[in-house]
Amino acid sequence: MNSRSGLILSGALLLAVPSLAGCSIADPQRALTLQELVNSDSQGSVDVTTQPEENTEIACATSVDCVESYSTTEANYFRFESKDRAKEFGDTLQDGFTMNYIVMDFAGKDASVEHQLWAMQELAGTWNDYEGDFPDRR
Repeated sequence: MNSRSGLILSGALLLAVPSLAGCSIADPQRALTLQELVNSDSQGSVDVTTQPEENTEIACATSVDCVESYSTTEANYFRFESKDRAKEFGDTLQDGFTMNYIVMDFAGKDASVEHQLWAMQELAGTWNDYEGDFPDRR
């Protein structure tokens, strides 16, 4: 390799490393807030996040340790700082669904099984990268 090729390669690496490092910081899944999710226009004909109420101050108490929380007719939503923390919390629920940084808790909700499934599908479809089944809602 001649010195000019080496210089070009070095310059390319200097530009690439910072942009790759930013990938973990600028995780688009982390950027989605519950406020955006529950107040967005549903892609289907039915609104799957009906009657959203922000309740972060109450729901994200020390024991839950979430960063944002909303209650809707279909589920209680919790957003966490990390995917690991979301999974840990989701694993404690008997009737829940975890997707990246967000956990849905269906306990105590009387929305139809179909509407709860649609709410899970709406959350999972936000990034178009979900590969898996949805919990049986029956």
